[in-house]
Amino acid sequence: MMDDILNYNKQFVEDKKYKPYETGKYPKKKLAIVTCMDTRLTKLLPAALGLKNGDAKIIKNAGV
Repeated sequence: MMDDILNYNKQFVEDKKYKPYETGKYPKKKLAIVTCMDTRLTKLLPAALGLKNGDAKIIKNAGV
């Protein structure tokens, strides 16, 4: 499994597929969001709020 992940990452970098994810130092919308660290929210939360990569700082917290 690790070989597959590392090979994919190598190709990802070689093909410069990271370009759409590049952002500046500060969030574009000057916004911070505190949320649960539940992995199901990784794509759901930004989509539900209309946020793109780099729009906000998302702070994930482990709750009880």
